[in-house]
Amino acid sequence: MLSKFDGVHRFHYAWLIAAACVLITGAGVGTFGGTLGVFIIPVTEELGFLRGEFTAHQTISLITMIILTPFFGSLFTRFGFRRIAISGAIAVGVVLLGFSFSTHLWHFYALALVSGMFINGVGIMAVGILINRWFDDKKGIATGIAFSGSGLMAAIMIPVSNMIIEAYGWRFGFRFLSFIMLGILIIVILFVVKDTPEDIGLKPYRVKKNSDKTEEKPVVAAIEGLTRGEAIRKASFWLLVAATFGIGLSQAGAHVKTVAFLNDIGYSPAFASTVASVYMIILTGNKLLIGWFMDRIGAFRGGLLMGVCCAIFPMLALFAENIPVMWAYVITLSIASTGATILGPVITAKYFGRKDFAKVFSIVSMATMTGVAISVPGLGFVFDITGGYDLAWYLTIGFGILVCASLVGVHMMRGKAA
Repeated sequence: MLSKFDGVHRFHYAWLIAAACVLITGAGVGTFGGTLGVFIIPVTEELGFLRGEFTAHQTISLITMIILTPFFGSLFTRFGFRRIAISGAIAVGVVLLGFSFSTHLWHFYALALVSGMFINGVGIMAVGILINRWFDDKKGIATGIAFSGSGLMAAIMIPVSNMIIEAYGWRFGFRFLSFIMLGILIIVILFVVKDTPEDIGLKPYRVKKNSDKTEEKPVVAAIEGLTRGEAIRKASFWLLVAATFGIGLSQAGAHVKTVAFLNDIGYSPAFASTVASVYMIILTGNKLLIGWFMDRIGAFRGGLLMGVCCAIFPMLALFAENIPVMWAYVITLSIASTGATILGPVITAKYFGRKDFAKVFSIVSMATMTGVAISVPGLGFVFDITGGYDLAWYLTIGFGILVCASLVGVHMMRGKAA
């Protein structure tokens, strides 16, 4: 009987939802987004594209996704998670299959436009919405668990995809990824995921009120929640948008270009690749650890830790030729990068509640991804223009300070009609 899964007993179905989200982020983010880099060389060499021309399809997909993010917030509210997620899974899986038949550049661009239109259905925003529906308490660790799948699946599928491409070619590689992605997502969404706890006679997961003495006192907005219209009239909401934009802007370029940065400052390609692999392992662990910290010490303090690391890692990058400093850089960058997935949903739920979470969080998520979209090419442009990364690191220190100041502002204005 479902009654044994209520919020005050040992087990709750919400933890199965968190486990399902590991597979959703693994397939939707790790498999689709994390492996495309291994196709750049084989595709461009066979079809005669410039690398910049080919990778522009990722930019097309990202920009389309960002533009449609607020729209998907409304769709999740109106139609529920499963309908939107299954549509997104099928569409993105078909896009991967379509890549395998592509022969002209515009084929990739057109398919990227389609993926951008649907990827929100199985992306970061979707998982953040689902976790918020199922958890009243322990949202930090639940969010960390949910988003750990992207790094884990990417770590598995990147070498597997490489082997498949070497053995059977890039076209078969895309077909293989399409099959894996569709298989995982369709099974999990249809047979494990439920839109809300109420659908199976439950309430969101909660702990006993006196079970966690370190938890921050709830604010009025977190009890009832605000509509999107109410939230956007508050200065605290736009400070949160600034904070999540700053997180994306600070860490994304360094996150993506770890190997290139280490190569450019004198480390060997083999060593840089090893460091990048270790970094992904640390990042996955930090998603769990930081999520747990946010539950224990409070969402604000956990968020501030990530913001401080956004300012510290670029300082360390300036001296990363020294190996101990380089490892400190890797660790602080991993904590900062955790903020790209965990900060937005946890802070949004904390200060703006569950009432209209999908629509409110859609704007926060859009801010994060806009920062990412600027950061990744921006770091490359700085290197191309200046011949180094120092200017980018100085700017990033400022972005990290922006994140910290914005989070302090959100916390100070909680519950106020500002």
